[in-house]
Amino acid sequence: MKVLVLVTGGRGGSDFFQGLLDGHKEILQIPGILRINKEFKNLFKNNDSNLIAEKFIKFVPLIFDSRKNILERHNKLGKNKNEYYKVDKKKFINHYKKLSQSNLVKNNSSKINILENLYKAYYLASKRPIKNLKAILIHTHTVEYTEKLFKFENIKNCTIIHTMRHPINAICSPIFNWLKFKRGMNFFPKDLYFQLDLAIMGLKRLCKMNREVKVILLENLINKKEMVMKDFCKIYKLKYSKSMLKSTYFGKQWWGDQISGRWIGKKVHNVENRQNLMLRKVFYQKDLYYFSTITKKISEIYFKENELNFFKNKVYFNLTPLKAEILVWKNTFKHKKIKHILSIPYFYIKRIMLLNKLFINNYKLPYSIGVK
Repeated sequence: MKVLVLVTGGRGGSDFFQGLLDGHKEILQIPGILRINKEFKNLFKNNDSNLIAEKFIKFVPLIFDSRKNILERHNKLGKNKNEYYKVDKKKFINHYKKLSQSNLVKNNSSKINILENLYKAYYLASKRPIKNLKAILIHTHTVEYTEKLFKFENIKNCTIIHTMRHPINAICSPIFNWLKFKRGMNFFPKDLYFQLDLAIMGLKRLCKMNREVKVILLENLINKKEMVMKDFCKIYKLKYSKSMLKSTYFGKQWWGDQISGRWIGKKVHNVENRQNLMLRKVFYQKDLYYFSTITKKISEIYFKENELNFFKNKVYFNLTPLKAEILVWKNTFKHKKIKHILSIPYFYIKRIMLLNKLFINNYKLPYSIGVK
């Protein structure tokens, strides 16, 4: 079975894309992120199928009762935003035990085989067929989790699908939204550096993993959805369906997560004014030139921008604080997070040393799905 590893970059729409694949009869997936951490690795430390299934339930409890998944709004699905989904845990355990026993003749000790059986058991417990499956989607979400996955298991026949957006928006959107979400209680210097590194270096790091990489641009996924999804199906020899034009979970309309503070599908007035407000909130003019310089290749190849109109200031202020850094520092002091306050010099110096033009080496940008 083909393995598709889904990774995002800077509010790049991976959950939205995953929702477009919901219900596709040839794609095996669970709703949400698979965090490659210590708890995940512990799933594979024994051969007891009953224990593996029980550990999996504890590892991803929200997929068995979406009412608890408040952050991703899986508790507010459907037309009227009042629907959810549940999957019977006992049935899941029983199905996994049967699948494990029936596959004993195969390489059942393989971690990817165990994971595939867990996903199939989840499908069977939710009354979905597993006969025509051609691909398994593993949503690792971050570059770090993806690196850990391949280090933990050498998956063959694998493609990384990276959902991303224009680099300036990939930097601006998460900073703006995370500082606004719960008054910035979850956004400090390490989180800012994570977002900057993801937008600037994320794609390069994925390309260095010696796996096939494909890109899906969020802008195309929104404005040219049908073209993107048809091209996706053609590449991976999947049957195209019009259901792939609507982002759902368990067939119920998904409206986006809490972090953005918006609802997908709701008409946004004065989009340009809102975008300019976000840019002014997060960037100085010299910051825009700084980021445009180190993400120039992505902007040129994927967005056909040979010259970015709002970058008028040609002075390169690599050593001065970014407006985003100042905002995050103020936020850190506001919440009196001593540990994070002490980390400010470290991440500031790290950004200067590593995220600059000298370290953005040339590399071949992968194919963007849906772009002819």
